[in-house]
Amino acid sequence: MEIGMIEWVMYFSAYFLAGLMLKSGDDLLDELDKPDLSWVPLALSGLLFGLIMTVSEWDLALMTSIIIGVLVSGKVNRPPFIVGFALITIVLILRGLPPVTGLYEWMALVVMMFLAAVLDERGNDWTDQRESIRAYQFFKYRFTLKVSVLLLSIPWPLLLPTAIGLWFFDLGYEIAAWIVKDRLK
Repeated sequence: MEIGMIEWVMYFSAYFLAGLMLKSGDDLLDELDKPDLSWVPLALSGLLFGLIMTVSEWDLALMTSIIIGVLVSGKVNRPPFIVGFALITIVLILRGLPPVTGLYEWMALVVMMFLAAVLDERGNDWTDQRESIRAYQFFKYRFTLKVSVLLLSIPWPLLLPTAIGLWFFDLGYEIAAWIVKDRLK
């Protein structure tokens, strides 16, 4: 029982730290203009993404959809992001991919989560606080993907830990954003 609890703490901590490191590296690039310092958090984020992706087919699906979403939306636009992608690749090669029980079902899940991630990115860019404060807040905190993954865990109950992990990821992401915005700028 104790080992199980430690594993859950490590699992959710990996999600939290992946979000924290990703946003830290991104803000070092874009907000603080310190690209030399961004390599380490982006490398750690890539390492954690890779480790998370090897846990289960559900984690692999979520992280794959997030990676595809940010690539398609053009958010990966600076050289330091390369180290994260390199480490994701190395971890996946060394640890291997988790078994996927139904490839078409898995791909459909990735597509649904990808569409939710793209909607979050686009909604964040399109919404105006003066027009609709609710829509602005909804997309600012990227609730489309978080709510979608929770809803998708109804037909796919084994997705629930991954859905909870996404909330931890986003908590880390938002804490890093708050530190930069309110403490470092």
